[in-house]
Order: sequence, then structure tokens, then C-alpha cells
Amino acid sequence: MSHRAKPKRLIARVASFVMTLIVAAFAALAVLLVVVPRFLDGLSLTVLTGSMEPGIRPGDVVVTAGVNEGNISQLKVGDIITFLPFPDDPTLVTHRVIALTAGADGPGFVTKGDNNNSEDPWGPMTATQIRGKVVYVIPYVGYAREWAGDNAVWVVTAVGVLLIGYGLVLVLSSRGRYDAEPASDPNATNSTDLTPGRP
Repeated sequence: MSHRAKPKRLIARVASFVMTLIVAAFAALAVLLVVVPRFLDGLSLTVLTGSMEPGIRPGDVVVTAGVNEGNISQLKVGDIITFLPFPDDPTLVTHRVIALTAGADGPGFVTKGDNNNSEDPWGPMTATQIRGKVVYVIPYVGYAREWAGDNAVWVVTAVGVLLIGYGLVLVLSSRGRYDAEPASDPNATNSTDLTPGRP
């Protein structure tokens, strides 16, 4: 191998490693934002206000697991839930459960934002209002998703596919260059080791 080929091989390996990390990051992001919420019958939502700071900040994404009448009894004080405060308003709110109540319609959940001074004014949330329980938070990703708008899922998928394709092309082309290089013969003697006129 020539001395010039060594830096090229090193650069190719570093580029391949970096591309692998980027592809893995986008693949993980797609799984966390799309696959897991669907598997859990939940949602992935961008946080728009600071009512849950410092734990959950504007621009973060919260991922929830679905809540229904069958599993609502598992909710407890300290859980963070996503709910519809008003029947005629599609705005979702994500706050922490601070107390439980019992009513004719089943259990109720008093909520409060961690950064708010008092409990939420709309009263205990019931099973029909609750949409999910927060299972994890992805910091800062919401900014990119809001920028992408309604096409966020497709943007992440498209970028992931392009990165995977580019990575494959890079790896295959690198292998092709390496295969084209002549293999060195360990038994061969370099001509510079021979002295003319001597056996």
C-alpha cells in the first residue's frame, strides 16, 4: 500500500464511523418519536409553555402511553399526564397529578404545573379527558419538529433514508477501492534490499 493510500483509508473509516453514528441517531429518534408512541397507543407532543419547568421545557417532546378506563386506576400522585381540560377545545395540557378524588363518574385527578403556584383551575380530570401518561421526554427536539410542521415524521424518515443510502454508498465504494489494491506478497523481496554484484 502506498503512503498516500493510508490517509485516504483513515479518512474513509472516520467518515464511515461518523455516518454510522448519524444514521443510528436518526433511526433512534424515529423509533422514539413514531414507533414507540404507536406501540403504546400514545402520542408524541411538543411542549409549548414553561408550566412544567424545569423538568420539561418549551421545545421538549413528551411521549405518552395511552390511558383508558381499563388502566386509569394505575395512575397515581406524581404521574405526569396529558389531558383535554375543556371538551370543546382540542388544546392538550401536560401537568402532574397532585391529588386523587372519587366521584360518580369514577376517579378524578387534580393536576398542577410544576412551575405554577396553584393547582389547575378546571378541576379533577376524568378518564374521558385524559389522553396519556408521560413515559419519557426528549429535550429540544420539538424545535426541529415545529420547524418541519406537519411533515416532521416524513422529514425524519426521509433524512434517515438518505443517510442510510449515503452510508451504504460510502462503505461499498471504500470496500471496492480496498479490493482493487494488489495484495502484498510476504515472500517477495523488495528490490532496494539487493546490492548489485552480490549474490
